[in-house]
Amino acid sequence: MQSRSVKTEPPSPRPLGVSGHAAVELCREWMVHLGAVNTVVATGPAKSLCDLYSDHYLGWVRDQRENLDLDPVNRAANTAASDGRRAIIFLPGGVRPVAQDLADALGVALLWYDAQEGVLDGGNSLGRDICSRGLSPA
Repeated sequence: MQSRSVKTEPPSPRPLGVSGHAAVELCREWMVHLGAVNTVVATGPAKSLCDLYSDHYLGWVRDQRENLDLDPVNRAANTAASDGRRAIIFLPGGVRPVAQDLADALGVALLWYDAQEGVLDGGNSLGRDICSRGLSPA
């Protein structure tokens, strides 16, 4: 089993929660912590494609509490496939089982974040693997 190299401390809890840009920044900190140290917040034209990117990953951040459905998973998978990077969706809410199955099938990692508690957990098998091993460089 590959061990992960944590580059930074995990993000600190946000007792008041996060939304909008603060949620994106929190998830950027999680990506850096997990090993994608060059993760940046998307700006300009890149913002229309994703919220976060690094050399090997594209990230989307949801700050709504409703359950993740199929459309965001399909969009993330298609964008990442055309770009050659791996897709990660961060979410604070649940995941519909059909969306979880699709994410597994398409190679999209789902990461559940709790800003108030300062925790991150996998929302599917790929997300659980990332939480235990970190983000690999390739």
